[in-house]
Amino acid sequence: GLIAAAIFSWIVGVGSATCGATLRLAGRMARFDQRRVERLAGARIELAPLPDTSSMGRRGDRSRAWIRSSAAWRLVVYQLARLPAAAGVALLVFGWWDLVAQIDGWWPDVSPRQIVRIGPILLEAACVLAWPSIVRGAARVDLVLARWLLAPSQTGKLAAEVERLGAVRSEAVAAAESERRRIERNLHDGLQPRLVSLAVDLGIAEARFERDPQAARSLVVQAHRHAKEAIDDLRSIARGIHPSVLDGRGLDAALSALVGSCPIPVTLHIDVPQRPDPVREAAAYYLVAEAVTNAQKHAGADRITVDVHQDDGQLCVAVEDDGHGGAELEPGGGLVGLAARIHSLDGTFTLTSPPGGPTRVEGVIPCAR
Repeated sequence: GLIAAAIFSWIVGVGSATCGATLRLAGRMARFDQRRVERLAGARIELAPLPDTSSMGRRGDRSRAWIRSSAAWRLVVYQLARLPAAAGVALLVFGWWDLVAQIDGWWPDVSPRQIVRIGPILLEAACVLAWPSIVRGAARVDLVLARWLLAPSQTGKLAAEVERLGAVRSEAVAAAESERRRIERNLHDGLQPRLVSLAVDLGIAEARFERDPQAARSLVVQAHRHAKEAIDDLRSIARGIHPSVLDGRGLDAALSALVGSCPIPVTLHIDVPQRPDPVREAAAYYLVAEAVTNAQKHAGADRITVDVHQDDGQLCVAVEDDGHGGAELEPGGGLVGLAARIHSLDGTFTLTSPPGGPTRVEGVIPCAR
């Protein structure tokens, strides 16, 4: 394929298309070699990240993406180096066995009375016993070559890590901006009008208190209803504000206060013997707060279970409800912001919500110091 690409390189588009196809073939062969090494040598090798051309419409763009990929060229080098290496290994293995067969021919042709025949027998036995080690050493050569060229290089690892951190940073910034807009929108569109209406009702009630006590009483009742609605709005907005009890008393007290105000029965289990740092504590708190609120408002759940525990230096948080399921990570939603927050801490976020339920939200946050 590479020879054909070089031959047709003077034809516009043909050379690059042939080269790109050859590199894609090397990627498929590398996946086969990955499975072969894992099956025969028992070693799992992560392949270097290859170009993702699924969103590229033009064939030329896809070919150029493969040609510019250093990881793809490393796979080509592996395929080119594997044949002579395998041939050399095979010659070594079978040549050693041939050595055993030729020992008798090398031994001097003398009478058994002059030389004891135990010498060649011992030498042959030593070669036979050493043969498995030779085979294992040959297989180790193949494994070293695969780890050197199939796995990503140190530069590739650093580049992938920088790209991952950049994506996580963008997600975190977008989530923070979305949360800020949510708080502003709820303040201006929800809480502020209710407070204005509450103030107007109380003002009218005060003006009518002397001449029309019954109407004033009705306005006070209405103002009381508006006050309770404003409190509900304030609680909803407070989900995005750091609770002071979390700083003072930790996750146990903060989550107990959170689920205590939930109208749905919540089973809470917390086992956090070593308190994590404030950033990870806050991430765990907000995960529970968002999941419980979603179960209360959207899932139609009758029961919620919250489990928070530490396991091998990680803070594991799981919230499960028995609602109707169907929850998704929608852009701009609260769960997307939570996922970005946890990813920024090198954690993992998982949402499982099949139609019909149950819905399970899980977060694993590294917290080892």
